[in-house]
Amino acid sequence: MINRNQVRLSKLALGLALALAAATPAFAQSTSSGIGGLVTDASGAPVAGAEVTITHIESGTVSRATTDASGRYNSRGLRVGGPYTITVNKAGAGTDTEGGVFLSLNQVTTVDAKLHTGAAPTLAAVVVAGVANNVFTSDNKGVGTNISGRALETAVSGNRSLDDIARLDPRITVTDQSDGSISVSGQNNRYNNISVDGLSVTDPFGLNSNGLGFTGSPISPDTIAAYDIKITDYDVTSDAVGANINAVTKSGTNEFHGSAYYALTDGSSMVGDRPGSDFTVFDTNKTLGFTFGGPIVKDKLFFFLSYEDQKVSGIAGVGSDALSTNRLTQAQVDAVAAAFEAIGIKTGTGGGSGGGLTLESKRTLAKLDWNINDNHRASFTFQRTEEGRPGPYSGYVKDWSVILPSNFYTSSSKTDNFSFQLFSDWSDSFSTELKVGYQKYDNVNGAALDQPEVFACFSVVACSNNPTSIPSTTPWIVAGEDRFRHENSINSKRITGTLAGTYYAGDHVIKGGFDFLSNESVDIFGQLLHGSYGFYDKNKNGTPADEIAAGNYGTFVKNYLPTGVSLA
Repeated sequence: MINRNQVRLSKLALGLALALAAATPAFAQSTSSGIGGLVTDASGAPVAGAEVTITHIESGTVSRATTDASGRYNSRGLRVGGPYTITVNKAGAGTDTEGGVFLSLNQVTTVDAKLHTGAAPTLAAVVVAGVANNVFTSDNKGVGTNISGRALETAVSGNRSLDDIARLDPRITVTDQSDGSISVSGQNNRYNNISVDGLSVTDPFGLNSNGLGFTGSPISPDTIAAYDIKITDYDVTSDAVGANINAVTKSGTNEFHGSAYYALTDGSSMVGDRPGSDFTVFDTNKTLGFTFGGPIVKDKLFFFLSYEDQKVSGIAGVGSDALSTNRLTQAQVDAVAAAFEAIGIKTGTGGGSGGGLTLESKRTLAKLDWNINDNHRASFTFQRTEEGRPGPYSGYVKDWSVILPSNFYTSSSKTDNFSFQLFSDWSDSFSTELKVGYQKYDNVNGAALDQPEVFACFSVVACSNNPTSIPSTTPWIVAGEDRFRHENSINSKRITGTLAGTYYAGDHVIKGGFDFLSNESVDIFGQLLHGSYGFYDKNKNGTPADEIAAGNYGTFVKNYLPTGVSLA
C-alpha cells in the first residue's frame, strides 16, 4: 500500500495596520533596533532642526536624523548591540554626546540630549539591560523578555539550544528537555513562531513533536547576538498564537574576531535519568565548532562565519525487553536472525537493544553586512542545518520484543535558508524594512533497504491473528524495513517577503506593510509498500527458525501483503 499526498499552498496576504501611540513603539518581527529621544537646550526648551549622528563604534556604521518641531528624533533599522555614540549638534544651541549606548533587539531605546555650549560635561554610559519593557509604557506591545549582551553571554545553556534561553521567561515551560519542546501557558508547541534573522526555523510540515525542523538546535547558539521573546504579542505586525521568539545573529566588525570551542556532556555521569523521553539516555554529547568575522571593506562591508558539528552517541534503543526478562535467549535471537539472513532478509549486526546509535547535527552560517550609506543598510544570511536522527522504533512492536538493527531507520534532514534584508531611512519621518527569504527543506525517513518487514512470533494462538491484537506478553523478533518507512520523504519550498514601513506623524506612529508567503510541500508516505511477513512457532519447539526456513507464514500476514502477492 502506498499513499501519496501532495499539497501545494500559495497565499498572498496584503495587510495594512495602523498603530497610534504617544511615543515610539516596539516593533514585532523586526531584526533590528532603534533609537529615539527628545533634544532640549540649556533652558529645557525643545530644539528643532538639531542634527543627530548615531555611530556604531565597532563597525563605523553611521546613521543620521534631524529633530522635528517638537525636538524629537527617531532612527530605525540599527544594528543590535553596541556600543553606540550619539552626538547631537545645533548651531547656536550647542552640542551633547552620549556614549556607551547598547541597543536591544526589537526595542526602541530612548536617549535624550540637553545641548550646551563650552566644555562638555562628563556623562555616564547608558546601558540598556536585556529585560522586558516597563509595564506601563506605550512602547510595550505585550508581555515578554529581551535577552542580549551580558545577560545572554552569562545565561546557563546546558542543552546549547533555544529552549535554554526561552525558559528565562518564567511563563515558558520546557516540556521535553531531550528535543527542546517549549510551551506557553499550556499551549501546544506547534503554535510557537520561532525565527532567526527573519527566517522561520519551525517545522515546515508539522510532524516533529517539538515544533522545530530538527531534534537539536536549528542554529548554533554561539552565533546569536540577541533574543526577543514575546508571550502575548499584540503588536499589529504579529501573527503568533503561542510564543513569538525572534533572534538575530552576530555580524562582522572592523576588527577580526573569532572563537573555537568544544563542549562535552557525559551521559552517565553528568545527566540524570529521565525515562520515557527520547534521546535522554546516551553515552556522550560532543560539540565542536568555530566562529570568525571581520571587515571586507572597513566601515562598509563585513562578514561573519560559523560552523558546528554535534554528535550524541550511544543513544539507547528499544525492543530488548524479551532478552532482559528472560522471555527469549540470545541463542533464540541468533537462530531467528540466521534464518532471516538465509531467505535474504537483512538483520544488521547484533541483536537486542539499539545501543550505539548516533544523532549528528551540522550547522553552518554565513552572513554579509553592507553599509550602503548613512540612510541604507543591507544584510544577507545563509543558514544550513543538517541532521541524521536515528529511529530505533517499530510501529507494532509490543513489550517482550527484540528489534534487530535492520528495522531501525534514520531521519535525514537538511534545511537551507537564504535571507536578504534592507533597512532604509527615506526621511526623518519615514523608514522601511524589506525582508525576502527562501527556505528549502528535505527530509528522508528510512533505511533504504527496499525489503519487507518480517516478524518471528513465539506463539501459535496469539500470532495467528492480526498483529495489532497480539498480547503484549508474547515474545517476538522484528527485522527488515520498518513498515512505515518503506517510502517516506518530505520536501518543502517556502518563499517569504515583507515590506513594512513606519511613519512618524507628530505624537503618533503609523505602521503598514505588505506580506507575501508561498509554501509548496510534497509528502510521500509508502506504508508497507514492500510488504509485511510473519512466522510463528507452529511446532512449539522454542524457535520459529525452522518455520522461516520452510516458508510457513502466519495467517495474519495476508492482510499486509502487497496487492497481487499471495502465499500458499
